[in-house]
Parts: sequence; structure tokens; C-alpha cells
Amino acid sequence: MMDLVTQWQSDRRTEAQHRGGGRCTECAPRGGCVRLLAAVRRRVDRASTDSPTGLGRLL
Repeated sequence: MMDLVTQWQSDRRTEAQHRGGGRCTECAPRGGCVRLLAAVRRRVDRASTDSPTGLGRLL
């Protein structure tokens, strides 16, 4: 299992690959990406428990 810093860095790389409509190597043919969804969910979970920043403040 990745530590929190390594996971955060990986999530940021995944988000950067998808910025502007890009796709990563794990994107499904239909356009959905489970890897990106997991990264966003982790960010929302952290934001709702740590501080009111990022996507968490939208919830």
C-alpha cells in the first residue's frame, strides 16, 4: 500500500493527465476512468475531514 505522500503525488499526476480532456493509459474505451474517479474520491474524503478546501467544500 502506498503511503499518503506517494498516493497524493500519484493522484496529482492522474489528474494532470486528464486535464483538458486528456486520457491516461488506464482510461476505458468508453471514456470513463476508474483511476481518476478514485483520485477524486480520495480528495473529497480528505477535504471533508481535514479542511474546507478543494472539492470537499462543494459538498
